[in-house]
Amino acid sequence: MALILISHGNMAIETKKSAELIIGELQNTAALGLQKSDGPDDLKEKVETEIKKYYGKEPVYVIVDLLGGTPGNVVVNLTQKYPDMHVISGLNLPMVINYANQMFVSKELDINALMKEAKDGIVDVNAFLSQDSDDDDEEEE
Repeated sequence: MALILISHGNMAIETKKSAELIIGELQNTAALGLQKSDGPDDLKEKVETEIKKYYGKEPVYVIVDLLGGTPGNVVVNLTQKYPDMHVISGLNLPMVINYANQMFVSKELDINALMKEAKDGIVDVNAFLSQDSDDDDEEEE
């Protein structure tokens, strides 16, 4: 199974580095960023180079930072040429860590679990702490 992370700027590259800092090297994983000097065709060439390494040999998953932006649009257009490629938007660190954990446990990917982890990683910490504090107050009564 292959994973390609794509973003505006260095977000995908740094997200991969951060995940590897936490869980170790991510096998069959690439990270690409659209730079100011790049156009859509430049990014498309880089992305397609990565896709071709794996496509037809194993499942290819692509996670983009934002649906509707240039990286997302490039990948969506490439799904016409690579229809078995699976694309997800909303790149964040919890989802990449979840991907790695799933690969460690089995070689099957549960997309719903991946997206749930991504969404569950978004927390209003002040509200969470306030709720926790309220729970402590109720226990004392």
